[in-house]
Amino acid sequence: MDPLEILALDLIVILAAGFLSGALCRYFHFSTIVGYLIVGAIIGEGGLGFLHTESHDLQMLAEMGALFLLFSIGTEISWEELKHVGPWILIAGFIQLIAVSIPASLLFALIGIPWQGACLMGAAVALSSTVLVFRALHEQNVATSPAGIRSVGILLFQDMAIVPLMLAVPLLSATGEHSSYEFVRLGLVSLLFVTTIPVLAFVTHRFALPLFSLLRSRELLLLFALALLGGGCFVAHRLGLPAAFGAFGAGLILGGNRFTQQVDALTLPFRESFAAVFFISLGGLLNFALLLEDPLVVIIGFPLVLLVKTFGAGLALKLSGMNWRVALLMGLGLSQIGELSFLLLSEGMDSDLIDETNYNQMLVLAIGTMIITPGLIKFAVRKLGDHESLHTKKEEKPIEARESIREAVIIGVGPVARQVASRIETSGADVRFIDLNSVNTYPLIQAGFRAVTGDATKRSTLREAEIAHANLALVAVPDDEASVQIVKNIRSMNRHCTILARCRYQRNRERLHLVGADYVTDEESQTALMLIGMIEKLESSHSF
Repeated sequence: MDPLEILALDLIVILAAGFLSGALCRYFHFSTIVGYLIVGAIIGEGGLGFLHTESHDLQMLAEMGALFLLFSIGTEISWEELKHVGPWILIAGFIQLIAVSIPASLLFALIGIPWQGACLMGAAVALSSTVLVFRALHEQNVATSPAGIRSVGILLFQDMAIVPLMLAVPLLSATGEHSSYEFVRLGLVSLLFVTTIPVLAFVTHRFALPLFSLLRSRELLLLFALALLGGGCFVAHRLGLPAAFGAFGAGLILGGNRFTQQVDALTLPFRESFAAVFFISLGGLLNFALLLEDPLVVIIGFPLVLLVKTFGAGLALKLSGMNWRVALLMGLGLSQIGELSFLLLSEGMDSDLIDETNYNQMLVLAIGTMIITPGLIKFAVRKLGDHESLHTKKEEKPIEARESIREAVIIGVGPVARQVASRIETSGADVRFIDLNSVNTYPLIQAGFRAVTGDATKRSTLREAEIAHANLALVAVPDDEASVQIVKNIRSMNRHCTILARCRYQRNRERLHLVGADYVTDEESQTALMLIGMIEKLESSHSF
């Protein structure tokens, strides 16, 4: 058949198989990713032989699926979260990489693999699947928990580490006259590429996104997101970096704003379709005959990989501030061999560091560990239950350590704010108000209160309300994005102020905690009663 006909037939088979496996997984409440891998193994050349996995065009489509998934991961992670994990992400990620790659390399060397190939395979084992783990964490609703954020942080370090690891391949094989020069050059290029991301994010949020508010066009927003994704991948490729770098960077540029959910919804059909192609193609590489020819690969290698990777990830998570039980259980979720490992192994095979048999053995181990990963994460989450690391990002400060309320600033004059302000006023504290609408502030001024009419997201408005002298602030505005910015500014202007915040959507609780809110409640719980209860507890431990 013509190559285009082969590609078209493969796509039809993959999409049909993806539909059937996805429907069955949904019906039986099973992970769709695991379903894709299994059905890929069944219809692949190692199974029924319906797929032509050597097709270069099919591999490109599969890679596009990985790029869309990495793009979605970038949009899910806000800058506040990256700043929160920033101090320890490099240390924890490096510890995990070393704690796994060194013992794995020694094990490979003990079974007779030359040390260069053993080092390469050890590094490949250390890499986990960002796409798979993030999806599994998201399915369990713990992707934005402290444990989830730390796990994703380690995965992001691994994604960044793939660049120097791939550059190390020619050094191990002693090929290329300028391999050392290339290593340094691409290291500097990677650093430059990373530093441009926050700049582009600022420009996009400041100039491009307000334009979409005026145009009110979903089609234009989708085209902009796809253009940014394609442009990021193209620039990264031209610089000699993995295209995954560009995809993740494009997601970060569009993440952390009020358009994020809309972009995610618009790109969902592309992401899910290409994800099916990616994981089914990956499963199609599995060779069942290899399992029968050398069963020791699974019998011995499989548990060793899980053991070494769980301990390495657990050690890194423990040093990031978690207790051993949580660290080891969440380490189970990082115990698989990831899809980026295949890039490293392919490069090593091309450089004659490993042979085809070693590559196929690693492939079997990788797909096997990926298949059980969602189950391991589900097991870990079930065992942890209501542990605080799965439900809140920031421990609230103990109430007994608070000061009595002397000056309070209420931002957003609504029913909730009025009830709380009334309770604070009876204690004798000085209460000031901020609201964007003069209709709300005018009656307060007439009643003798100090009220500022203005945008509380601007520091000048907060300064006019003397936020620096307040020891209590209530943020009760209807827009969660505005709340995040207000809390962030208050915390930067007054480090000792107790900040109470109300959010409309449960998913934004963690973001408000990250930028400095001490207590956060959503509209669906009895907000006013809850905030008043908090204030009474604050007052109960101090007399005025």
